[in-house]
Amino acid sequence: MPANKRRYAQAVPLAYICIIVAVLICAATFGIRVLMLKQQLKQGAEHLAVLKKKISAANTSNESLRTKKEQLTSITSLKKAIADGVIKLKPIEDSFVVSVPAARVAASALIVTAEEGR
Repeated sequence: MPANKRRYAQAVPLAYICIIVAVLICAATFGIRVLMLKQQLKQGAEHLAVLKKKISAANTSNESLRTKKEQLTSITSLKKAIADGVIKLKPIEDSFVVSVPAARVAASALIVTAEEGR
């Protein structure tokens, strides 16, 4: 019996060592994955901050362009441009005017509203 005991005595610590190594490998893999996830979250937050700054800049630019458009298309601005000769208008000649009977205009309005209802 003592010889048999010595023969299998080394098998038990080897099994424990393999189990411990497997657990350590799993723990190390989990730790590395956690670090990779934290790094990806940090990079994603930085990318999100850059995109927010770009959106803010685009909104500011858009608002300034809208204000400029409203200023340029205001009635006073257009009247001034016409008076200064920046906008050159031609008078409409009678030969280019097409007269349409009122009954035809009413009928075409009914057709347009019927098509919109479909």
